[in-house]
Amino acid sequence: MARTKTPEPDEVALEIAHGLLATRLSFEEAMNHPTWKVVIKTRARKHMQQRDKFDLKKLQSNDKD
Repeated sequence: MARTKTPEPDEVALEIAHGLLATRLSFEEAMNHPTWKVVIKTRARKHMQQRDKFDLKKLQSNDKD
């Protein structure tokens, strides 16, 4: 099974992912460190997937699938 190309996380998702991780490094320092950069990007992609599943208008209209 071929992997699909996941989009690069946006800046907001990266900062949220950094906040969720237990690190004392600042965001800039963590993004300059190769290992933390991979971890933050991976967590940010997961956050983006969860964010896409959340549909505020659907919740406001109380529409259930």
